[in-house]
Amino acid sequence: MIKKSIIALLLLVVLDGAVLASDIQFEATVDRKTVSLGESLQLSLSFHGVQNVSPPDLGEIDGFQVQYLGPSTRMSIVNGKVSTSITHIYTLIPLKTGSFEVGPFSVVLNGKTFTSQALRIQVLSGAAPPKRGTQGPGVSQKAIREEQLKDRIFLRIEPGKLQPYVNESVPLSIKLYINRLAVRDIQYPKFEHGGFSIKEFGQPKQYRQAIGGIVYNVIEFNTSMFAVRPGELTLGPAKIDCNLVVRKKQSRRRTPFDDDFFGNIFGKNVFDDFFGRYKTYPFQATSPALTVHVQSLPKGGKPANFKGAIGDFRLEAKVSPKKVKAGDPITLTMTISGTGNFDTVSSPVLDSKEGFKVYEPEAKQGEASKVFEQAIIPQSEAITEIPKITFSFFNPQTGKYRSLTQGPFPISVAKPGGSELKIVEIPRAVTRTAKKELLGRDIVYIKESPGKLKQRGHYLYQRAGFWIYHAIALIIFITLATFHKHQEKLKTDERYARRLHAPARARKGIKEAQRLLGQEKSGAFFDCVHKTLSGYLADKLHLPAGGVSIDAVKEILTAKSIDGEILDKLTNIFNACDMARYAPLEFDKPKREAIFHDMRKVIDFLERKKV
Repeated sequence: MIKKSIIALLLLVVLDGAVLASDIQFEATVDRKTVSLGESLQLSLSFHGVQNVSPPDLGEIDGFQVQYLGPSTRMSIVNGKVSTSITHIYTLIPLKTGSFEVGPFSVVLNGKTFTSQALRIQVLSGAAPPKRGTQGPGVSQKAIREEQLKDRIFLRIEPGKLQPYVNESVPLSIKLYINRLAVRDIQYPKFEHGGFSIKEFGQPKQYRQAIGGIVYNVIEFNTSMFAVRPGELTLGPAKIDCNLVVRKKQSRRRTPFDDDFFGNIFGKNVFDDFFGRYKTYPFQATSPALTVHVQSLPKGGKPANFKGAIGDFRLEAKVSPKKVKAGDPITLTMTISGTGNFDTVSSPVLDSKEGFKVYEPEAKQGEASKVFEQAIIPQSEAITEIPKITFSFFNPQTGKYRSLTQGPFPISVAKPGGSELKIVEIPRAVTRTAKKELLGRDIVYIKESPGKLKQRGHYLYQRAGFWIYHAIALIIFITLATFHKHQEKLKTDERYARRLHAPARARKGIKEAQRLLGQEKSGAFFDCVHKTLSGYLADKLHLPAGGVSIDAVKEILTAKSIDGEILDKLTNIFNACDMARYAPLEFDKPKREAIFHDMRKVIDFLERKKV
């Protein structure tokens, strides 16, 4: 009788998708139907009578941002009847106030379309009111003012000018406005800026600003930019990534502390604030794009020595030293200060270089100035001054070119010292009588043959011990470095650590399951099998320890092209473990041995496959 029950249950579990297809039910539920901006609600799509259902794609839902949380499976056996279900859970974050219809949702299973009911959700601007039995007759859905979430958090991009000239430096501000929302992990802005050169953002500023009677907390990011070509250029849209801190509604039993005494002292429930549950959701604030009309520089009135400087500048120059000798260098220091695009500022030019050897200037750029130092060498003592210098720029405020001059600079040049002609007499060669040398004593004959050569000692690198020592040292170094890297990876890479420890934990679990198999402890055996296989798959696939389900595992392994036979063995093992753990049934020893061998085959296959 027990064997027949087991076979019947196995057939029900394995063939539930085919035999019970007509009993599949699909429904949609939410945890509450009234929510306020800044909070969230939970949408559950439940499929009864089946478990192999992928999460439906909800697309865009008007008035809400959708985030998928994950599946939840369930199986129960009552009086020999098996019932299964899977629920896909989503989080809905309201984006505006009003009354919205969520759904209906449609899903195709086994060639048949299942449709859920539609849900009506009401989003309020303030805190959601407590549930009541009926709604007053005077309350209308249209009476609720529609308030967009974009009115509570929005982004603006504000350039200093919308019609700048080419290369004109323009301040740029990107402002994030926040009203009655908790926001954290705010990132620096990112935006499209084709045709513009953008400086790096500085530290953001924070302040409060009233717009239309509403006070916003403002986070302002400032930088500067300049266009590199004329025409109509698009700036933005700018985007800022952040996390919204959303308070999740939770029911809590009242305590003796929920009285008027504490409410009057603190103005609100202390325990709700302290033990309140909050969750963060990613959010991206986006600004509208702007069109910037970039003007070309006028051709009329352009000086001959104009090199492209744009801004409003001042010129200062000095020379040092003013008294030199011909051939000695003089340093000409030229400082350009003011406001504008200093990237376009080039060195002022000398009106004349006649009588001088002129070197290229060296530039040093500060925050609001640029300094050029140029070495000049007078080549004659007849020079009495350095010619004047000229710096030309275009002022975008006035729309006109302007030239600044400095000098000429008076200098005193003397003759070079020690320039008299000196005649150096070369001494006459002295004739000396060679000393008579005795042949054979003062002269060493050249040997026609070197004779027999003998080695006198060895170089250190020619000794075998030298290379053996260095080889051992290199091996030790590589071993220690590899071990250190391995230990660091175990500490920092959780996925790597779990995958590395998975085989050892699985071998330990297999050994324990084999021991329980020999002791005829069916319940403990199946508990051990389920724990071993679930733990191995969780570590190998980097899944939460409590979130291992046959559907999630099959979906991952199918994507990795795992053989269908292995997937069938996995399904049979999990189904058998569920029946043994939750149904009052006993499996005979051959069945337990088959489950044990299947578990070993699955683990061995996944290890060899290196999933």
